[in-house]
Amino acid sequence: FGTLLKMTDQGLVLHPMVVVNLADHFTRTTIQEGKDKAMGILLGCIINKALHITDAVEMRFEQSGGDIKLPFKEFEEDFELHKEAYPDNEVVGWYCTGSKPDNVHSNIQQSVSRWYASYEGKKLTKDALFLLMNPGAKMSDEALPVQIYSSDLKAKKYKIGSDNAETVAVVHCAQEGVENQKGSKLVHHYENVHRGVAMMRARLKVLHDYVIDCKEKKVKPDIKILRQIKSICNRLPTMQTTQLNNESQTEFNDALLVAYLSSITKDSSAIGSLMQKFNQVHGEQGRSFMR
Repeated sequence: FGTLLKMTDQGLVLHPMVVVNLADHFTRTTIQEGKDKAMGILLGCIINKALHITDAVEMRFEQSGGDIKLPFKEFEEDFELHKEAYPDNEVVGWYCTGSKPDNVHSNIQQSVSRWYASYEGKKLTKDALFLLMNPGAKMSDEALPVQIYSSDLKAKKYKIGSDNAETVAVVHCAQEGVENQKGSKLVHHYENVHRGVAMMRARLKVLHDYVIDCKEKKVKPDIKILRQIKSICNRLPTMQTTQLNNESQTEFNDALLVAYLSSITKDSSAIGSLMQKFNQVHGEQGRSFMR
């Protein structure tokens, strides 16, 4: 397994469609079956010496108390059909939902590890990985509610990566979610912008506090970090306060003007509709009265 470890140590990449599939699986399982967990097998492939987790296959499980049985033979039959369409995908681990690893996850990991050790298919990793998604995470959380663990349940670092087709699909899903919500799309857009600005402000505050602590000699300065902070500051546009206030005020006035015009248009439409209904009810007498 030395070659496998060298390849996977180069990087671990999680594709967004895997997260979308997990969220969809958990939603259907919760609503249709009333279960509080969703489980399945992770599939992936090696691209540029990095392990890419590209897909996931659902698994039905039987739970009796704290014991959970997984139908591995049923999965192997389904995986043969999957291989016909996606020959590059191989088994790399399993996934489950929950806030943090517990004894149930540990027992399942042992069961999956025993099956993976006897699995006759091609293996890209020495041991099966474990992906845990927290469905109860809040929208305000900065990090993605997904963590990947090794066979001994130690957290592993990963990054998000996708191809063009995946990017289009994820953007489409996000737009569909906004369209199904109540209220204006503009409101949801500004909510996302507000969350982004708030997150950026919080991170900039961390950098600002670090620089202050370095200046007051509370912490030992790290030249590499300070250079990165300087590089970030150089990216920010240099703008005088007066110019910023004027441009902000202009944009604010333009937004108010658009709101006023929209309100006038709606009122004009409502008055026209009222006059039309009044004329239909009262006829010629109503039209002469309206004059």
